[in-house]
Amino acid sequence: MGEKDLYEDLIRFYEFQLGQLPNRQEFKQALQATLTKDDLRVFFLLPFFGMIPIEKLEQKAARIGISQEELHQTVKRLIPQGIIDSYVSPSGRLCGRSPFVALLEFQVRLQEDSPMRAVCVKVMNAFIEGAVDVIPTRTPYYRVLPVEATLTGATDQKEIAVNVAVPDPREVLPIDVISEMIKKESLIAVADCYCRSTKKLLGEDCGHPLETCFYFNELAMIKLETGYARRIDYDEAMRILRDCEAQGLVHNVSNCEGKIQTLCNCCACSCAVMKAIVRGQRNVGGPSRFVVAFDESQCTLCGECIEVCSVHNFSLVDHRLVINFENCIGCGQCVSHCPQGALHMVLRKKPPKIYRDNDALFRKINMEAMVGLALRKLVGK
Repeated sequence: MGEKDLYEDLIRFYEFQLGQLPNRQEFKQALQATLTKDDLRVFFLLPFFGMIPIEKLEQKAARIGISQEELHQTVKRLIPQGIIDSYVSPSGRLCGRSPFVALLEFQVRLQEDSPMRAVCVKVMNAFIEGAVDVIPTRTPYYRVLPVEATLTGATDQKEIAVNVAVPDPREVLPIDVISEMIKKESLIAVADCYCRSTKKLLGEDCGHPLETCFYFNELAMIKLETGYARRIDYDEAMRILRDCEAQGLVHNVSNCEGKIQTLCNCCACSCAVMKAIVRGQRNVGGPSRFVVAFDESQCTLCGECIEVCSVHNFSLVDHRLVINFENCIGCGQCVSHCPQGALHMVLRKKPPKIYRDNDALFRKINMEAMVGLALRKLVGK
């Protein structure tokens, strides 16, 4: 019997998360140039999901002849590569397998070129542009959060219209308001957007700001450990988020009520989530609980909404504004940029499901992935 191909096993682990990898052979060659077989032996000691204490990992390593010193050196080296996740919890250091998206995001943020960074740029761009198979799931990873002023009327941004009509306050929940969502989180980290970093490396920089990816809770600890993110306080977070709103970026937050992990601020020109939404892949990003409403009597056909809408829902037909309400993601950008106050936000008749916390969200997504992949294999598609 031949020696087990650990590089192939690692690729299969990644493909379980995101489907068939593009540039698969080139990616495997980059893995072979970057990781040793001993690195992979350590990686496969980690659980398929979740984290384990470093002490337990030491015990498992000792059983296959890896010393504590060698183990700790390997873990330390693989953290900034996006291969291993690790952080120090109140009970001690924890370690786990990094998801494939972490490998991509860390590699495209590296300053120096390498075979791994080069292929990760290609793979990441393929995901951004939808040139890959998608995992057969239904539940969105992310959901849109509206521009806050369109729900509350309160703003400190001159770019936001002051005549915004707001929904009934009884309909607006803390999970709808970006300042309320992040106020609950004790640890906030921010890093460069890896989608726009990818496009920049390809010479396709769209000009939108880079430092717009937010992480919270345990995931923030993991990202801070790598050195690719920095810790910020609530006030700085809000300044960045308000600037994102003013520049027309769309807030996409973990599709849950609490213990959120991520908050992206996306553009349709570069970002994977927004491009997936535009393509109709609603298992990537779902709409907010609100949808736009229109008062035609106030409209002057200025075209501001047409320019700012990321999903192209507005058009002028026979000197009238036509809106595709069914496709509205409820981001509120059109409302905040309408100088006449002709647009406002209303609660959807059937608001989308939002999960209790990130653990509940990913239990649902992982179950859908396993069932969907099994069915796909069964029917041979």
